Amino acid sequence: MRKIYFILLLLSSIQLTLKAQNGFERKANNSPVFLKEFKVVLMLPFCIDMPEKYKVRDKMADYYEGVEMAIEDLKKMGMNMSLTVYDTRMDSMEVIRILSNPEMQKIDLLIGPVYDNELIEAEKFCSIYNIPMVSPLRYFPNRTGGSFPLINCVPPDSLEYYYIGQHAALAFKNFQTLVVENSDKNLKPFAARNFKRGYESVAGKKCGIIDGKIKTPTTEWNGKDSLLIYYTSKNGSSAGAALDNASKNKWVVAGSADWLDVDRTNYNVFNGVYFYDSYCVPSNDTSYKKIRRQFRTKYGGDPQRYTFVGYDQFMFFGSALMTFDNQFYKYIIDKNFRMVHTNYRFIQRGNLIENAGTNLFYFDNYNLYKAYWRQ
Repeated sequence: MRKIYFILLLLSSIQLTLKAQNGFERKANNSPVFLKEFKVVLMLPFCIDMPEKYKVRDKMADYYEGVEMAIEDLKKMGMNMSLTVYDTRMDSMEVIRILSNPEMQKIDLLIGPVYDNELIEAEKFCSIYNIPMVSPLRYFPNRTGGSFPLINCVPPDSLEYYYIGQHAALAFKNFQTLVVENSDKNLKPFAARNFKRGYESVAGKKCGIIDGKIKTPTTEWNGKDSLLIYYTSKNGSSAGAALDNASKNKWVVAGSADWLDVDRTNYNVFNGVYFYDSYCVPSNDTSYKKIRRQFRTKYGGDPQRYTFVGYDQFMFFGSALMTFDNQFYKYIIDKNFRMVHTNYRFIQRGNLIENAGTNLFYFDNYNLYKAYWRQ
């Protein structure tokens, strides 16, 4: 019933105007940006009246619940925003119709849409009018070649392991590092090579690639430094090999959070293992507990994955707009931002901006912890 309620709210475009409360209606450093009403548009495929698209609709409803909670928090911070929400229906022609409204040329930020056929139309529009555009849920390249700010919250598959390698170089500075190639031919063959490239671009020292059979951690370890072994494979056999090595003195293993999905009688075997993943919200995290309380008060039940994504994205870009106006994208480059579900580290790569941040977390006694001591 809760999701049906939100879909009914979106039978037409929704406009929510946030006015600064009296306690927050003030200038900061006499900057007029704090007096501005920011015009933000959110485009998502709610797929109203399309019952066969219920899975997409439920995810978008979860995302929008996170947006609503972020809006409440932004309002308390003094945010003055006019937010208009549109249902794209997974249809590029619907996006074109929405963008044909002359008022769209005056917006400060576009978040969405989601699918490639929709994104290409939004990209053309934002390129012409130089409007910052955020692709929230999938990577989208700059196809027009325009110089407008196109921001990807999700990195391309080919660079995911490159950025993990860069992070590992900083998180495990004094370690010798080995990366284990995928043993499963169905998995990404470039993962180990990209991890190595990313690691060496930051560490200034070599990262070895091993197959785990002929070249193993035992044969390649220098015998004196602590050793980090990163596994790119997500299957159960790689998890088993990693756990065997995790018990060795001075050896640390890291791998995919998918390992935790394998049924086991004793998950404490993962004690001391590190995991890299783009999404992590441990239930013992104070931020999770705060949002869960807020969510239960407002909606009932528990927040879902896309709830946290929507919350983080609107909190981040709303705060950035409020601080730096629509030139905010110039000030978020090469800086680390800790969010609830992930870490943002936006970098400029060619004619687009993409998120190179990731999560590193640690397992101990049936609990996950964000490994901030290695950030």
